[in-house]
Amino acid sequence: MSTFKGRLYDICNEVASEFQNWNFVSGAFKNESLKHTTLNINPSFSFVHNSTPLTPAVIINHKRSMAIFKKLNGYVLSTSIVQFQNIAQLLKHMPDELRLGARIVDDKSLWMTQAKPSEQVEKRWIDITEARSLLRSVMLDGIEIIDKLYDLSSEQNFLRNLPPKYNTRHINIPYDEFEMQKGVMVCIVHALFGDFDFVEKYRSDDYHTIFPKRTKELDNVVAALPDLKKLYARV
Repeated sequence: MSTFKGRLYDICNEVASEFQNWNFVSGAFKNESLKHTTLNINPSFSFVHNSTPLTPAVIINHKRSMAIFKKLNGYVLSTSIVQFQNIAQLLKHMPDELRLGARIVDDKSLWMTQAKPSEQVEKRWIDITEARSLLRSVMLDGIEIIDKLYDLSSEQNFLRNLPPKYNTRHINIPYDEFEMQKGVMVCIVHALFGDFDFVEKYRSDDYHTIFPKRTKELDNVVAALPDLKKLYARV
């Protein structure tokens, strides 16, 4: 007998097969058609008790920027991450009531009997037999987000247009593309297209952010600027 996770992954593989250049690998929808970057639409599955939350995100993995980030800081960070929840107003295909998150379960009628959820929670529970259409909507919204927020016409155009520009769905949700680890990654991206001044400007006290900067990691980038300049000159 197949497990809940296995059944859901089979559905994801079926959904991925409908979209050119997309596959379902290691829990996420992936497009590796570009040499420099892997595109991901990650459902953010986290399995427990025959259920999983569904809180999708677009994750962009540019190979060179990620390699430099890991070399300088010792851990992996994706080049760009945009949560569907933060830009729910841009979604067109997911049902309105599921754009801030949902939960896929093995047997909704049984879960309702055992948990007795509120009406609002019940709307966000999706039986696995109904998951295919929802996951297809996730793919459609994810691909449209990628097309809208990123310039993939060339590697240089992609880098020069990072971070992605968008409005969050609510004024209380900050636009955080220059914050914390993301800010460090933006500095690396700027160095890769030759804007070395931005790195020192961002590190300075004159550049203000909402959250405290990752100063140690930023200092690693500043110290690496001579090597990054040589790397840029060779490209």
